[in-house]
Amino acid sequence: MAKTLVVMRHGKAMPLAQGQKDKDRKLTEAGARSLARRLPYMLGLFEVPDGEVQLWVSPAKRARQTAALLEEALREQHVHLAKSIEIHESLWEQDLDGFLNELRESDATTIFAVGHVPFVEDVVYELAGTTPPFSTGALGCLEVHLAEEDAQELLAAHDYARLLWFAQGPVVAHWETLQQLQATITQTAEVIEERRTAFFACPSDIETIHRFRTNSRTLRSFIAFIKPWQNKQQNAETQELLRDIVRYTSRLRELDVLEKQVRMRTDVSPKLVAFCEKEASAERAKVLKTLSSKHVTRMFERAMALAKNVTWKKRIAALGLPAQVARARFDAIIESVGSELDALDLADAEQTHDVRKRAKRARYVAEFNEAILGADSVDIARNMMAHQDHLGDVCDARANIRLIDEFLQQKLPKSVVSDLTMMRAQNEAYLQEVLGQR
Repeated sequence: MAKTLVVMRHGKAMPLAQGQKDKDRKLTEAGARSLARRLPYMLGLFEVPDGEVQLWVSPAKRARQTAALLEEALREQHVHLAKSIEIHESLWEQDLDGFLNELRESDATTIFAVGHVPFVEDVVYELAGTTPPFSTGALGCLEVHLAEEDAQELLAAHDYARLLWFAQGPVVAHWETLQQLQATITQTAEVIEERRTAFFACPSDIETIHRFRTNSRTLRSFIAFIKPWQNKQQNAETQELLRDIVRYTSRLRELDVLEKQVRMRTDVSPKLVAFCEKEASAERAKVLKTLSSKHVTRMFERAMALAKNVTWKKRIAALGLPAQVARARFDAIIESVGSELDALDLADAEQTHDVRKRAKRARYVAEFNEAILGADSVDIARNMMAHQDHLGDVCDARANIRLIDEFLQQKLPKSVVSDLTMMRAQNEAYLQEVLGQR
C-alpha cells in the first residue's frame, strides 16, 4: 500500500533555559514568523492528495507550535485534516521501529509528521537511502510502499520509499532582523509613552519634555530608516504624526536652551533670568494643554499603535530582511551624511539645520541597532554625535538670536533690554567666529 509521508523538522526554538525541560522549549518569535510566511510557498510542491490526511507531532512544545502553523498553511492550500493533530511519542523518543509500525497501521493515505533531528533525517535515509540535511522548518516528502514486513525488514531494503521532493527550511535570521527592528521600535514607543506621562505628572521638570522630544525624534529616525521595507502608507503616516507632535514642542525647546544659557552667566540681571523663566513657563503650559488635548492625544495614540505594529511590504514579509541589506542602507545613509557635511556651508542656516537633523537620525539608528548593524556602529554613532553637537551649537546660536530679536520688540525693563542686546552680540560673535573658520 502506497502512502505519502511528509516529515518536517520543527521551527527554530528558544535555547534551553536553566531549570527548563527540553520538551517545554518554544519557538522563537522569528522562528514562528518565518514558518508562517514560508510554509505556503514550501507547500507549493505538494499535490493535494485523495484520501485521508493526518498530522502527527512530537509532544514537545516547539513541535506542537510548528504543527499548528503547518495545519494553518495546509488549510490555505485547501488540504484539511481528517482528525485533530495527533501526538505521537515515537517522534519524541526517536523510535523508528515504533513510528514505522504506526505508519503501516494508519488508515491515512497522507501523513505529515513533525519531529526533531536526527530522527527526521534518519527516517528519510533508512527508507529512501538519501540524507538531505534538515534545517529548522525543512520538509521532506516521501512516497512509501508498506508491505506486511516488520520494520527491520523495511529498513534493510532501502527501496520501500523514494524522496519526491525536499524543501529546506526558511532562513530564520532574515526574520530575526525584522524582529529586532520591531523590538527596537516598540521599546522606543513605550519609552515615549512613559515620557509623556511623566511630563503630564510634572510639567515643571524641564528634562521630562526634553526626553519626550528626544525619544520622539529617535522613533521617527527609526521609522525613516525602515522606509524601504515598511508599508508605504503606514510609514508616511507614522512619520507625519511624529513630526507634527514634535513640532508642538519646538519653541519650548528653544526657550529652554536660551534660559539655560542665561542661567549659566553671572553678568546678567536677575530680571532677565526671571523674564526667560516666565516665557518658558508660559510656553510649557501651552505645550501641556496641546499635548493633552483630545486631537493631539488621538494623534499620539495612533502614532504609537502604528509604531508597535509595523506592517512590512509583502516581499519583506514573505522573504524576511537580511542583516546585510539593513547594513547596506545604513552605510548609504552614513556616506550621504558625510558628503553633506563635507559640502556644508554653515552660512546657510536652512542647510545647516537639515544636515544636523540627518546626522542626528544616523546617530540614533547607529546607537540602538548594534545587533543588526555591527559593533562598529557604536563608533559611527559617536562620530555623528560630534558633528551633531557642533551643528547644534550653531543652530542654537541662530535660534537664540531669533528669540532675542522677538523679545526686543516688546516693552521691557532697560536692564533686560541691555542684557538681551549683550547676549545677542555674543551669539552673533560666536557665529562669526565659526563661519570664519570655514
